[in-house]
Amino acid sequence: MQPLCLRSLVAILALAVAAAPLAASGDGSAGQRSSPPASGAAAAAKPPAGTPCETAPSCHTDCSNTPFEPTDCWTTPYGPAKADVIVSGGKAGGLHSTNMLYCPAAMYALCFFSGPPAPTGKNCGGGSGTNCTNQALPCVVDGKIAKCTCKAYTSPYFVDINGILNLGVYYQTVHACGVDGKRCQNIVKCGPNGNLPGCASLKQAPVCDYVKNQNPAAPSGSLWPKADLISTFGFAMDANYRLGSTPCAPGPYAGCMTAPCTFGAASGSQHADGDPIQCECPIYNGPYQVGQNSQSCTIPGSGGQSYVWSASYTVEVSPVIAKPPKQ
Repeated sequence: MQPLCLRSLVAILALAVAAAPLAASGDGSAGQRSSPPASGAAAAAKPPAGTPCETAPSCHTDCSNTPFEPTDCWTTPYGPAKADVIVSGGKAGGLHSTNMLYCPAAMYALCFFSGPPAPTGKNCGGGSGTNCTNQALPCVVDGKIAKCTCKAYTSPYFVDINGILNLGVYYQTVHACGVDGKRCQNIVKCGPNGNLPGCASLKQAPVCDYVKNQNPAAPSGSLWPKADLISTFGFAMDANYRLGSTPCAPGPYAGCMTAPCTFGAASGSQHADGDPIQCECPIYNGPYQVGQNSQSCTIPGSGGQSYVWSASYTVEVSPVIAKPPKQ
């Protein structure tokens, strides 16, 4: 492939639609699937001007994943790649957004329930539940990144097209799938397990192969250099964590989508589902939703350390409805 060549960036597209955060679709019961988190009732503030990513990159299919170049541009008008923005139209929730690209089963890191130094999830109640068996999954602030304890799983997974942190892979994926992901397999057409009837008619997103082939010894096929796994989203922790939504005012959070992860001293050995893994997630400051219901947006510090949630920002863009011609 040719090296990634950036041209002058195009001006940001003006949206002619209103944006508002989503309402959570879950009811808090265990064992059911629900959408990636939605936001509360407050109106989404217009974002400050940011440098947009190219909507039609000059490199097209020749965009290279190496040498690694971060996606510092804004992938949506609501924030850059590290903001993990999910744009949903019509039905509420990320489960109804074509931004969430479906990928077949491979090993990935799941960070979406990480944040506090005490366990969360089923029976935990902030770590005080008597029947809590979940592991603590803290996201420790370290400058501009959060060092998050996550878990490794092999299952179908989803990549937010707006959260791809490798610029070459982002451009490859946008070229194949469109900026909204509609031309590739996605959660709307495929469902949580990829078994919906319309899924097979769509192509697989290029980013899936980079996640699947991530290998610190083979950077040419990887999303990140030196990483063992890539952080994405999946339903592998459904049994112990109910996917919900706690809307939060603008503040710092960890955008872990496609962040690099390592097993540390255990790198290179065999790993099983549920094994802990450390991911380095960029911190972004803006509105967001925690992926569990009834959580505190601010995590108290302890032991001289500060913590942030691994989170994302889902907005609903109301479709423009054309008025019928007068009869």
